[in-house]
Amino acid sequence: MKSTIFVLMLSFALPAWAARPKPAVKAKCVDKKALLATKAKTGNVARPAPAPSPPPGHEVVKPSLDDPDHDRILHLQEALDGVVHGTVLGRLRVGMRVEDLTSGRALYGWRSSVLMDPASNQKVLSTTAALLRLGSAFRFRTEVTGAPPNLDGSIAGDLVIRGSGDPSLRSRHIDELASVLVQRGVTRVTGAILGDPRRIGCEDNADNADNAMIGRSPLRVGSASVDVRVRPGDKAGGRPLVSIYPASEAFVVVNQAETRAKGKSRLDVSIERAGSRFSVVVRGRIATNKGEVVIRKTTPSHALFAAIMLRQALIQAGVSVEGGAGIWTGDHRPRVASLAGRLMALGPGGADVTPPLAQPETDASVESVEILALHESDPLPLLLRRVNKDSDNEWAERVLEAVGAEVYGGTPSTSKGVRVLRESLTEMGLPATAFVPSNGSGLGHQNRVTAAGMAELLRRIYFDPRLGPEIMQSLSVGGVDGTTRNRFHGSSAAHGVRAKTGTLTGVSCLSGFVGDGPDVLVFSILVEGHRKRAVTNVRSAQVVAVNAMMRFARKAAGPLPVEEGATGGDLESGEEADEGEEATPENSDASDPEHSAGSSSGGPVTRP
Repeated sequence: MKSTIFVLMLSFALPAWAARPKPAVKAKCVDKKALLATKAKTGNVARPAPAPSPPPGHEVVKPSLDDPDHDRILHLQEALDGVVHGTVLGRLRVGMRVEDLTSGRALYGWRSSVLMDPASNQKVLSTTAALLRLGSAFRFRTEVTGAPPNLDGSIAGDLVIRGSGDPSLRSRHIDELASVLVQRGVTRVTGAILGDPRRIGCEDNADNADNAMIGRSPLRVGSASVDVRVRPGDKAGGRPLVSIYPASEAFVVVNQAETRAKGKSRLDVSIERAGSRFSVVVRGRIATNKGEVVIRKTTPSHALFAAIMLRQALIQAGVSVEGGAGIWTGDHRPRVASLAGRLMALGPGGADVTPPLAQPETDASVESVEILALHESDPLPLLLRRVNKDSDNEWAERVLEAVGAEVYGGTPSTSKGVRVLRESLTEMGLPATAFVPSNGSGLGHQNRVTAAGMAELLRRIYFDPRLGPEIMQSLSVGGVDGTTRNRFHGSSAAHGVRAKTGTLTGVSCLSGFVGDGPDVLVFSILVEGHRKRAVTNVRSAQVVAVNAMMRFARKAAGPLPVEEGATGGDLESGEEADEGEEATPENSDASDPEHSAGSSSGGPVTRP
């Protein structure tokens, strides 16, 4: 009688797709030894054994014998156990979660509820928030405003360039803005070209908007860097030859370096803002037999750099610009004049500026200001492919800061973006205990996420029509593109896995989808605690795990082939940034000549 009641109770057990299911255990599954021991003590009255519980650390029990996928699931769990407890990951901190995408059934879990460092997996969270809040049609804008040109093509007063945080803005787009002005008949600008440090739509104090402590500048052209080119002088003891690219009268070179007859060349370059110009100070020594040395440095004012670029583009397009390049301050006083003797544009206040030399009379001929030229970025989903496929840190941070500014107004900041991220994931149904966001890129070691939370987020993304198509397209395809183009090359999961990688010192993460048929799995593998030289083996172990998932999805029988179970020399060609490289995009933008690979330390590139 008691056995009958027990079986009836089991028929109301949780369905297979429920989180952390405890499948029913029928009488025929009872361990025989336990049954004999029970009979001996109770006079042949059989009592069922308790339902099995997963071993310590495991969160998913083995499938019951009557499960139609018993063998497949068991083989998958055994293969993943072999990875988690193997020679590579066995002594490391590992969080892993594998679920069936369609049903949500948990197939494997190992410490998946433990908060761990997601590294660049954090970018999936930030791009999700961006799409939810801005939408797939969103585009960043860069505007040039001023008085409309008169009949002879002259613009009375200044031109102002202003942005909204576009991470994709490049010098070619500045050239296009200049071309638009020429097409409108502009032949002359009587004033200056000013960079507005405020975000479009933000009316905060302009003097503070270009402060790097507030957030990234909404107006940044590429990496906002210049090439400082140094060649040895004609003889020892003399000054070397220094040139700047892009060339501009706004760069003032202070050459304190020396040419030496022999010895090692050691050069140091610093760029400081001095009023409306940049002071480029070159120190050190260079040998006479040394070729040209190029040191790439980031400018301290992105808005001023953008104004310099636009002024140069206008002059190259045949437009006469009487003023110089400077910062827009909002008080309608001229901030820049050419360096050929006219009034200098020197902003009020600040340690690196001096008050204006004079207050000219207002030009009554200046007409109302309007948008004269406009550049719009590609739609947001295309930009997010750069963030996730190539794992670009700078783009990720700029996108999240822009989201925060668009939602809450004011200047862009990480804190506003993180606030939007938290609210967005909570709205999607993720528990607050599953993630602790700190930024948009995953740089540093302050972000936290659980493997179960990461897998659940990916499932929800997949089935959300606002997110699924765009985020899926933004993930790297194993063996094909992005940061996994080399990792899965030649493996069974190649072309069948879409994933986001994550790499920091002692951290390696991989989360995504695997499967090329009706059975698709969603997974998250978070690893901490390895030394830097072991990262290749850790990545290989993650590949082994994903290959095992692919075999499950394809209903392949038998154990994992030996060649897929061996750790190899896997190393991404676009290795992600380490904690010591936080100022540099993860892939260094080496493929984009307009987005420099140089860090703020200004590493030299020697040219023979």
